[in-house]
Amino acid sequence: MKKLFAVLGALALFCSCTVVPAGYKGVKVYLLGNKKGAEVKVLDVGRYRIGPNRKIYIFPVFQQDFTWGKDNGSSPHDPFRFQSKEGISLAVDLGISFHIVPDSVRAVFVKWRKDIDYIANVYFDDLLHDALIHVGSNMAIEDIYGPKKQLLIDRVDSMVVARVKPYGIVIDRIFITNDLKLPDVIVKAINSKMEATQIAQQRENELREVEADASKKIAQSKGESESKLIKEKMQNAINLLQANTQSEILVIQAKSQAQSTIISAQSQSEANKMLQSSMNENLIEMKKIEKWDGHLPTFTGSSNPNITLPH
Repeated sequence: MKKLFAVLGALALFCSCTVVPAGYKGVKVYLLGNKKGAEVKVLDVGRYRIGPNRKIYIFPVFQQDFTWGKDNGSSPHDPFRFQSKEGISLAVDLGISFHIVPDSVRAVFVKWRKDIDYIANVYFDDLLHDALIHVGSNMAIEDIYGPKKQLLIDRVDSMVVARVKPYGIVIDRIFITNDLKLPDVIVKAINSKMEATQIAQQRENELREVEADASKKIAQSKGESESKLIKEKMQNAINLLQANTQSEILVIQAKSQAQSTIISAQSQSEANKMLQSSMNENLIEMKKIEKWDGHLPTFTGSSNPNITLPH
C-alpha cells in the first residue's frame, strides 16, 4: 500500500493540470515527440492534465493591446528611434492592437515556437522598428513633425500588416502614445518656419479678400453700365420696331386705298361700257324728251329763217 502511494505521489510530481480559459486557445506540445514524431495539438476551452514531457502554451484569440516606451509589464522599453530623409534623429512611443485568428493558433506557434509575450515584445518590437526606419527615411522632417505624421503611422501599419497576415495575425491598429521627440533646436526651427508660413498665408488671404472686394465693386460698376447700355439698346430696338410697324401700316393702307381706287375706276368703266352698249335710238329719243322743256323753237328772218333754240 505504501508503494502505491509512493507511485501516485511520484506521478503527481510529474503531472499537473492546466486550464484553457474562455477567449483562449491552448497548444499542447510533446517535447520529446512520440512514435509519429513531434506533435502539436490545439486545445479548446477546458481543464487539461499535463503529463511528463508535455507543455501547454496559452494563446488569446481576442484583441491584445501592447505599448512601448514605458513599462508594459515585462521590462522598460526605450522609445523607437529612426531618422528622417534629412538624417535628423527622431524618437516615438508606439502601441499596437492585434488579435490571432483562432484557426491560425497552430501556425503561429509553429512559426515562432514561443508564447504570445515573445511575439508581442520581441517580434513586433523588431517589426515596428524596421518599418519606422524604412518609412521615416523617405519622409521630410517637416512632414513627419507636421501634417503627415499620421501618414507615417499608416505606412508603418501597412508594412506590418503585410508581414504578419500570412500567419493569421490581424493588426487592428498601430498608434502613437506620446509626442514625437526631436532635438530642441530642430523643433524651434520648424515652429519658426511654420509660424512664418502661417503669417504669409494670412497675408495672402487678406490680399485675396481685398482683390475679391475690388473685383466685386468693378463687377457691380460694370454690371450697372452694361445694364444701362442693354436698356438703351432694348429701347432703340422697340422704337425701330414701332417705326417699322407704322411704316408697314401706312404702306398697307396706301396699297389698300390704291386698290380701292382701281376697283372703283374699273367699276365705273364697266358701268359706262354697259350703259353705252345698252343705248339705242329709242333711248336717245327718250333722253331728248327728258331734256325738252316744252317750248318750240323760234324762227327769225325771211327766206332762210334762223331757228333759235331756247337756252
